Amino acid sequence: MTTSYISSLSLWNASRSGAARLQAEIAKASQEIADGRHADTGLALGGQVSRSLTLRQSAAEIAALKDGNGLTALRLAASQNALQQMQKSADATLATLTGLPADKRIAAMAASADDALASLTGLLNSTSAGQALFGGTNTGTNPIRGGAAAAARSAAASAFQTAFGFPPDDPRTATLTASQVQGFLDGTLAAQFADPNWGTAWSQASVAPVTSRISLSESVTTSVTADATPFRQLAQAAVVAGLGLAGLSGDAQAVVSDRVMGLLSKASAGLVSLQADLGRSQSRITDANTRLDAQANLITKEISRLEAVDPAEAKTRVNAATTQLQMSYSLTAQLQELTLLKYVA
Repeated sequence: MTTSYISSLSLWNASRSGAARLQAEIAKASQEIADGRHADTGLALGGQVSRSLTLRQSAAEIAALKDGNGLTALRLAASQNALQQMQKSADATLATLTGLPADKRIAAMAASADDALASLTGLLNSTSAGQALFGGTNTGTNPIRGGAAAAARSAAASAFQTAFGFPPDDPRTATLTASQVQGFLDGTLAAQFADPNWGTAWSQASVAPVTSRISLSESVTTSVTADATPFRQLAQAAVVAGLGLAGLSGDAQAVVSDRVMGLLSKASAGLVSLQADLGRSQSRITDANTRLDAQANLITKEISRLEAVDPAEAKTRVNAATTQLQMSYSLTAQLQELTLLKYVA
């Protein structure tokens, strides 16, 4: 007959190893209660863990798109505000000139020309979050060169003197005919605001506007560049007005004032069109955000279906493991009390 024995040390170590396992189970279940998902999704989901990872990647991409759309919306709102200020200024100047007698318009235009150029330059160099609003893809540089307005006024005066042999404020301007002035405005002066002179003297903006990805499958144009025609028309109107041609004959003055008012009118209409284009982009971003929210909700529900745990079940496991751990501690204490010395007489 063979007998076997169990040492008290073996019993003691068995309860200690069980306690470690129970503590790990309690920690795991507690984490699941706090997070609402499996502590080890790979172990819990098995082959479906790849689907869970794909869904989480999609959710992160949607969140990034929403964040980007927020910044884009701010940039569009700032651009709209700048365009509205330009349009209001153009409309106000046009209304003022329209209400003045023809012989008073040249002086009124000259008086406000410098302020108009300074305002236009400042608005075109507006920034949002450190990025130039009207720089196109070249968002790190001011769209309008420093000193461009002053240089343009000087270039226009020099061009006038080259064309006629005397400066704009010379009394001899009274000898110029309406057709001569018309030819100068249509030719030499207009060329300063056309390519390539515009890019050389005025603009540092990129021709390409900013295009933003606003959803998983959609991109829109979200900027206007300083090369747009309405801005050139506003600049040209201000430069022509600033020549100070009050000494011209009545017919020649009419040509100048008509040119300035015509440029302001066309620029105002162009600015309205630019605002409408940006407005459509704003509307598409709003719609895209609505779709992204719906997609995010669906993805969140699917992730929850795969990874979520039942808090009640996890709490039951915590309670059961806690009870077993207390029993293990109790048993360990009792085993520690086992000693042969109690039985030695």
